[in-house]
Amino acid sequence: AQTYGFGAQWQKLDLGEIAGHDSPAKDLTKEQGLESYPVGPPYLATARDMYAISKKWVEFVPRVHKEYPHLLAEMFAFCIAAAHLKLPHQVIDSMMISATESGGEGWPLVDKIPMDGMCEFAKSPQHDVYAIPSLIHYCQRYAIGDWFFSKRKMVKDFFTCESPLLMLPSADIIHEKDYRLFPGGARKELSEKARKREGFLVCTVLAALNDAARFFKDQQCVGGNLKESIFLLDKRK
Repeated sequence: AQTYGFGAQWQKLDLGEIAGHDSPAKDLTKEQGLESYPVGPPYLATARDMYAISKKWVEFVPRVHKEYPHLLAEMFAFCIAAAHLKLPHQVIDSMMISATESGGEGWPLVDKIPMDGMCEFAKSPQHDVYAIPSLIHYCQRYAIGDWFFSKRKMVKDFFTCESPLLMLPSADIIHEKDYRLFPGGARKELSEKARKREGFLVCTVLAALNDAARFFKDQQCVGGNLKESIFLLDKRK
C-alpha cells in the first residue's frame, strides 16, 4: 500500500474502546506502527485479506469517528483494522502523489519526465513511455501560471448534459509560466522542479475530468455540450 503522511497518530486513540481490550492492535510498538501501517490508496491485497480488513474497517469507523470526528478518521480506522488482524503492509512510496512539496510520494517519477511536452503527456499519460504514479490524491490546490485546480472551486453542475468542459492549458504551459497564482492569492515564483510538479497535476486533473465528462455525456446525453470553456480561476463559461 502507499505511504501516507499521518504516521502513527492512530495509535494515540483508545484502541481498546475501538477494537476491543484484547485487540492485537494494542500490542504494536510505535516503530511497528510507523513501519507497516501508515497507508492509504492504492492498496494491493488478496481478496481474502481485503475482505477481512473491510469487515473490521466498517465496524471500527463509527467508533474512531466518535472519538476523533475529523479528517482522516476513516483512514485511521483502516490502519486499526489491519493491525487488529495482524496484517502488516509492505509500504511503498511511488504509487501516489498529492502535495507537491512532500516526500514519501511518487514525485521522483514525475521529476524524471522532460519538461518539453510534459503537459501533453500528462493529459494522456502512457506508462510505457514514462512510469508515473497510479493515483492522484487531490486534497491540495495546484497551479501553474493562472491555471489551477481545487476540488472546492470545481463547478457543481459539471457532470450534466448542459455543462461545458474545462479549458485546458497549452502544450507549453510549463515552459511558459514560472509562477503560480491562486484565486485571491499572491503570485509565487516556482523552481523548475515545482513548475513540473504543479504543471503535471494541473494538466492531468483537468484533462481527466474532461475525459470523465465526455464519457458521461456519451452515455447519458443527446448532443451534450462539448465546448471547452470553463476556466476555474473565474469560473467563466
